[in-house]
Amino acid sequence: MAVRAFLVTNPNAGRVRGEADLAGIQQRLTAAGFDVEPVPSEERDGIAGRLAEMLRGARPEETRVVAAGGDGTIHSVLPALRGTSIPLAILPVGSVNVLARELGIPLSLGAAVEVAASGERRQVDLGLANGRPFALMAGLGFDAAVVHSVAQRVKNVIGSFAYVAKGLQLLARNTPSAFRVEADGEVFEAKAWLAVVANASRYTYRWRLSPQARIDDGWLDLCLFQANSPAEGLRQAAAALAGRHASHPGVRHIRARSLEFACSPPVALQLDGDPAGHSPVKIEIAPGSLTVVVPARAERHA
Repeated sequence: MAVRAFLVTNPNAGRVRGEADLAGIQQRLTAAGFDVEPVPSEERDGIAGRLAEMLRGARPEETRVVAAGGDGTIHSVLPALRGTSIPLAILPVGSVNVLARELGIPLSLGAAVEVAASGERRQVDLGLANGRPFALMAGLGFDAAVVHSVAQRVKNVIGSFAYVAKGLQLLARNTPSAFRVEADGEVFEAKAWLAVVANASRYTYRWRLSPQARIDDGWLDLCLFQANSPAEGLRQAAAALAGRHASHPGVRHIRARSLEFACSPPVALQLDGDPAGHSPVKIEIAPGSLTVVVPARAERHA
């Protein structure tokens, strides 16, 4: 019996353009033994609700949700999958594909389809930001301001470089905010320009802000960039780009299962690279609440 694959695509993802490519993805999945059912995705904000309806009554052993796109596409399906046993298979055809890199999923489309068909299941954690699930990270402050400022049409044209260009534009005039942070019940205050709550070690490409973070360890890892001036923030940004931020005296690292942020003035929030409103926000860990299909152990160590 063929496994039913609910296919979620993003036609604007880095390596997906036009109906021919989407048809090619469906053909590859069909050839791999899947019974493919596309999920309507004209408006991404409604994907989770539509997918949840389509998954009602589905048996986990006979079902896959296949996300063909980048980290934003994956993020859009998480509310429908959180806490279920239905596995998520990833076809990393986006611009950056951070989660795929974190999980060791091959970036080749053909190899990723093979993993979707014959890989093994792995339980990983999700973070919850005011109840909204994320897989990789929550960012408050500068990086979220960049995400909020990048127009989708610009990203469609120049891909991830849109964030680099906007980041350089905003960095020079970025100013710290007053953060009040509660970490597992302990409260402290600090001036900061960026807070990243990591559920995984990768932040983008091979760059790791919290290299000690693990996606299945039941913990969140906060990297807080404390600064009293834009100039101090620029020095910290340079240290982070060079991979030397861990020892910088203004950068604070905290492990917690629950974090609450209140900021004055309020700061922007992003989840997995998607705009997600503004502070205040409560962020919690949901251990083992997502099932993903990853390469078999023998393949990972080959």
